[in-house]
Amino acid sequence: MADSGRRPLSGDKPSQKVIALAAGEAHTLALTGDGRVFSWGRGTLGRLGTGSEEDKILPELVNFDSSKRTENPRFVQVAAGAYHSLALQG
Repeated sequence: MADSGRRPLSGDKPSQKVIALAAGEAHTLALTGDGRVFSWGRGTLGRLGTGSEEDKILPELVNFDSSKRTENPRFVQVAAGAYHSLALQG
């Protein structure tokens, strides 16, 4: 059987199809079909939304404060600028 190049993904890696991308000056956002947001690139000034300024070379799940909610938010659109990232909740 030929290797299709697909690898199983789990945990905080994208397991759904990426439906939208946004590129900032030095970072990128990906929105998956299940409404999750991933970011990678330069972390300067907190632009990745990960809570640190550490650079990431691989996509990392952006965790949003859900302490007041019973379920994780679902996002429908992403945008990025030079030093900021935006996610529109649907």
